[in-house]
Amino acid sequence: MVMRDLHHIQKEIILSLAHHSPQRFSQLQPSEIPNNTFSYHLKKLLQSGFVAQVDGGYEATRKALKTLQYTGALEEKSNNPVFITAVHVTNQDGKVLLLRRSKPPFVGWYCVPAGLVHQGENLEQAALRELFEKSSIEASTLEFNGVLDFQYLERDSNDIFVHTIAFVYSYRLAESAEMLTGMQTHYGTLIWSDLSSQKILPEVYTIAELVRQKEPTVKSVSYEEPVNSK
Repeated sequence: MVMRDLHHIQKEIILSLAHHSPQRFSQLQPSEIPNNTFSYHLKKLLQSGFVAQVDGGYEATRKALKTLQYTGALEEKSNNPVFITAVHVTNQDGKVLLLRRSKPPFVGWYCVPAGLVHQGENLEQAALRELFEKSSIEASTLEFNGVLDFQYLERDSNDIFVHTIAFVYSYRLAESAEMLTGMQTHYGTLIWSDLSSQKILPEVYTIAELVRQKEPTVKSVSYEEPVNSK
């Protein structure tokens, strides 16, 4: 069974568990779905390996989480990498703007403002849009710093969990940065960091290296999946 074959109730269960696990049966079950119907679909997910029963209820398995990547979409896993733009923003104190992710993968980990390139956009347009959506910063131009081709490998199997091609840009915020500290967005919480904080994704440090170089560079890196990265 693949994701596209799942019933809509099963997809909703996986999405709910991907954002918050574990959950008990009573937490997962929508009020409008009868017990026997919900039990049937939950059992199917357990049998297919998309959901596991653990202490405290149920959680989405790695098999399910691998399909989500940056889109959060329940689709069959693609054999192609994800194309994003990533923006390294600094303030007048030299600190870097990070987003504590509230979306899978890597919920609770810090990354730079980043997101998918949409059809019809050029790369800088995508980067400017993502910067605004993730941080409310309205920039007119960005500096291009290179391309980061990176993968995250599962600890147990060494399989590719995430494969992303990131077009890296940078921006220096001239105005006051205080208003962004602790700002809540649809995607997470913003902080200014000297990159010594806990739970910063390793790609952040590689992006910082690209920004420090004088000429745009292409870099390919494989990272081990961070601990507790669900």
